[in-house]
Amino acid sequence: MKKIVALLALVYCSNAFGQVLEKPQLVEKVDTSIRTSIDIENIDVPIEVKEVFDAQVEFSNQTPQFPGGQDSLDRYIKEAVESFIYADTNETFPWGESVYVAFEIATDGRVTRPIIEMGYNALLDSAALDIVKNMPLWTPATNENGAPIAASYRLQILFDFDLDLDEEFDFEDEENKSNKAHWAGFEMGVQLNTNSFLGFDPNFALNPEWENIPLKSTVFNFNLYAHQFKLFSDYVGLFTGYGFSFINTDYVANYQLQHDQSSVTPVYDSTQNFRRSSLYGAYLTVPVLFEIRTHTQFKKAIYFNAGVLGGLRLYSHHRQTGNFDNGDKFEWITRSKFNLNPFMLDACVRVGYGPVGAFVNYAVLSTFKNGTTVGQFPLRFGVSFNIPQ
Repeated sequence: MKKIVALLALVYCSNAFGQVLEKPQLVEKVDTSIRTSIDIENIDVPIEVKEVFDAQVEFSNQTPQFPGGQDSLDRYIKEAVESFIYADTNETFPWGESVYVAFEIATDGRVTRPIIEMGYNALLDSAALDIVKNMPLWTPATNENGAPIAASYRLQILFDFDLDLDEEFDFEDEENKSNKAHWAGFEMGVQLNTNSFLGFDPNFALNPEWENIPLKSTVFNFNLYAHQFKLFSDYVGLFTGYGFSFINTDYVANYQLQHDQSSVTPVYDSTQNFRRSSLYGAYLTVPVLFEIRTHTQFKKAIYFNAGVLGGLRLYSHHRQTGNFDNGDKFEWITRSKFNLNPFMLDACVRVGYGPVGAFVNYAVLSTFKNGTTVGQFPLRFGVSFNIPQ
């Protein structure tokens, strides 16, 4: 009898021990993304949330996409959160808390009807709504026929620093957050002198000594910085900035520039074999230009700029090169102001697509001071290569 009782006790202990050591079953991962059809009748959520998701939603073959994809969306949220943290943090900031925002992507890609689905406090809830409202245009969802449709979306916004986010991303996605002026970059072109303002006589019929050689008269502009102010809409802006302009005007080779305090005169010199006679000037430039564009993204916009480009002369010299009779080369450089106008003011028009364009500048002020020589109003034109800032 004792053996039977011991055997039964052994079997009972074995079963109990087996239940304790049984391997836990894997739990199937639940997809929490928003479905095209959601039953929320029995879910305890605010009425305003139900109003968003009760809307009629068509079958979607293509979900809405943030410009650049998920990585760019993560980058946008990370940098927006960090900007908010740097501006608004204090000793009691709720690090690591999240706010869930639901919203709709309209058929034109705009973010509409954002609401707090699960908030934390007024500070974080307001910041999360601002982050969502300031998003760039999305690529809208499409139905089975490829037509754009409105679609719902939900985001978790974590108010903390994300140190694990991949640092490699497309700078185009960063540009989507604000419009960029098409000015900063590099320009190169040529110059054609005319003898009066709005009087087109590049041959200087009465003063042929001032005729320049356009293909050798070069213009290089380094536009270093631009700051834009939005006007009326995302497609119209006014911008300014600064840069440098380097202008080289080639005159008829055998003329030397003689000058005193009140005049400058080209004097013909037949004693030497001159090859070039160049007047060089460097200017600090400041633009004031309006811009109209067809797209908010820098690289996808056809743009048109119009306004003025002001300048302050920083340096100038006259350079002559040639050969002596024995074949030796010479280079004569005279550093002087040459009665050049200390200011430059050009009417400016620029047009292009994304990073590439063309510019045309026409001088409103004469190259030299009034009364020192004949008027010269250069027409400058060339190509531009724009860099977003």
